Amino acid sequence: MTLTHVHHIGIVVRDVDKSAELWRDTFGLDKVVDREIESQGVRGVIFPLDNCEIELLEPTREGTGIAKFLETNGEGFHHLCFGTTDVTTELKDAEAKGMNMIDTEPREGLSGMVGFIHPRSNHGVLIELAQPPADAPVHTGPTEGPYPHAMHHVTVAVNEIAPVVDEWTERFGLSVGRHVESEALGIEAQFLSIGETDIELVRPLDGSGGPLPRKLEGGEGLFMLALTVRDAEESVAFLRTLGLTVTDANTGAFISPKHTYGARLRLSEA
Repeated sequence: MTLTHVHHIGIVVRDVDKSAELWRDTFGLDKVVDREIESQGVRGVIFPLDNCEIELLEPTREGTGIAKFLETNGEGFHHLCFGTTDVTTELKDAEAKGMNMIDTEPREGLSGMVGFIHPRSNHGVLIELAQPPADAPVHTGPTEGPYPHAMHHVTVAVNEIAPVVDEWTERFGLSVGRHVESEALGIEAQFLSIGETDIELVRPLDGSGGPLPRKLEGGEGLFMLALTVRDAEESVAFLRTLGLTVTDANTGAFISPKHTYGARLRLSEA
């Protein structure tokens, strides 16, 4: 396996300039890429964190994959991208393992040479494999203040945890981390890691309510992104001064989706 880490999380938006204001002005991140790929009908903007990147995607014409996704699903999480040092080999390996491929050969993308695996092969998650250029600059998130500086973890909603653990450890070389079962939160969660990034698989306990069961009514897939901050209470207070609705730090520091263009976000300390 040549996969190294979660390279970025892709988020589809209607207006990338408007959505970028959240990540730039509210979260204090620096925009390092703003580029249109005409052949794919998409404009992408990238904001780096210490261990991952946020990729905002806006369709530039009708009929493309991004445009169809937006029309069907609205704004929100689009894909999870693994970084690799050899995307050609990884695509061949994924095909050999029986995954349903969108790309069998690499093509140009915002993050270098890329290829996609269909979400039906991985519990509703569209997975991208990306090999950045050898001379790609290294960026980091904010070095101080109440801003998020890293990805704490990305959450995937699943119906059953064990089959996904078996598949993703074998397919992608993920390592099994801590397991959590919380009656108070009404969830069971299993963490998987790759490099310095974590993926949380989560399912609702029987009888629990809230957004997680509602998400699964529409199918498995990307559910939430947890961003690392240095002091959750300070960050919550800061966001509230900007008019954002955020739950208390000791109850998860969840940011109301009405502020985040369809991407469910929360804050976590390292």
